[in-house]
This record gives sequence, structure tokens and C-alpha cells, in this order.
Amino acid sequence: MQQIIKKLETLKRINEKTEKFTELTDENFVEHGVLFFIPLEKYEVKVLIPAPFHKTIFQNGTPTFKQILNHKEAMLLK
Repeated sequence: MQQIIKKLETLKRINEKTEKFTELTDENFVEHGVLFFIPLEKYEVKVLIPAPFHKTIFQNGTPTFKQILNHKEAMLLK
């Protein structure tokens, strides 16, 4: 996670608001969290914030990459 933060800092994009994310719900409309797509130079990194913690990240509007990556429940997916 720290490598991604450093990469975004070198690209000067760490404080940009995220544009690409999706809420994960199942067929019974149970929320399972939010999946964020963070673009780097050649690929995208996927970060999951599971329910119920995903609700707090949207309290102040659309979160920045820094807020997502520093969230204590954030999980990096491969």
C-alpha cells in the first residue's frame, strides 16, 4: 500500500478525487463494500473497503486517493 502512495505522490495525484468506483451488492441487495480503481501509469490498482466501513469514507463527498489508501480497513486486491 505504501508503494502505491509513493507512486501517486511522484505523479502528484495523491490528493485527486477518485472517479472510478463501484458499490458491491449481492442479489439480495446486501451491501458488501466499495471497490475503488486507482489509475497508475500503466495499470489500475483495485482497493476494497468492506461494509460497513465504506459508508464513513463518503461522509465528506467523493474521497481522494489518499483517504482511500490510508483507510484502516482498505484491502489491496490483485
